[in-house]
Amino acid sequence: MKRFLITAVSVLLIAMSFTACYDPLSDPNATNPSQSTTETEEATTAKSSEDYENTLTGLRDFMIDRGYISIENDNKNVTKMKADLIGAKKGYKYITGNIAVELYVFDLKAENPTRDKVIKGIEKDGIFTLYNEDIPAYLSDNGKFLMVYTNPDIADNDTSSDAYKTMKKAIKDFKSFNA
Repeated sequence: MKRFLITAVSVLLIAMSFTACYDPLSDPNATNPSQSTTETEEATTAKSSEDYENTLTGLRDFMIDRGYISIENDNKNVTKMKADLIGAKKGYKYITGNIAVELYVFDLKAENPTRDKVIKGIEKDGIFTLYNEDIPAYLSDNGKFLMVYTNPDIADNDTSSDAYKTMKKAIKDFKSFNA
């Protein structure tokens, strides 16, 4: 019985010593009540798409800053795609929870019949076909970028859920990127 009490007291003392070392000001996730309102407003002010490079990296950073995608440690949730299958130069898939966002960049100067077929399909029907599968996709207004946004939480006739509204906002922001 004494051993049990000594062990319990030891665990309690160790737990108390860890909490005593906690410094809320050094916690990057803690909110600082003394932070001025202007600092908070500046931190939450979203940059416009023109503040980013007109590249796939710039688009990625824009989408990260808007909260549509994220990159985990060691890029565990990022997959390099075979972009040439759709006539793109590069492409990456970012998975966050149930949401998968694929971003691609096209070289619009070179001749590329595969790219042209994909772009025409998206412009006409909002889809392109790959391996006999129709894939809904979106083109940026400048035609340089393509996005595939997938969220299984959005039902076919869903127009009111938060997931649907987030998707629509992501599409709108994507389309206007560096337009």
